[in-house]
Amino acid sequence: MRSVSIVLACTVLGFSAPPSPSFASGCRQLLESNVKIASMRVYADILANAARNGWNYTPQSIVSGSNRHFEEMSLQLIEAGYEIVPVGARPYCNQLNKQAGG
Repeated sequence: MRSVSIVLACTVLGFSAPPSPSFASGCRQLLESNVKIASMRVYADILANAARNGWNYTPQSIVSGSNRHFEEMSLQLIEAGYEIVPVGARPYCNQLNKQAGG
């Protein structure tokens, strides 16, 4: 299940595949807002599939599940080698790109 979530997140975030353990040459930072959007999209698909199978959820459980899904996705991405950068922070990768002229 974990690898499926990471692959879905990478797909939604626009990556071709999860990173390999050694990725010293590339920067692996993701904005927290982008991870939240990806999580919401994946969770919406999960809820849609559940609804098609006749499952009903209260609004409170949907909010709770959405928050839990975001936290789990964030932890899985961190475990896979990504850094989640809070909104408003200056991502290290962007600074490197500017210094390199990119």
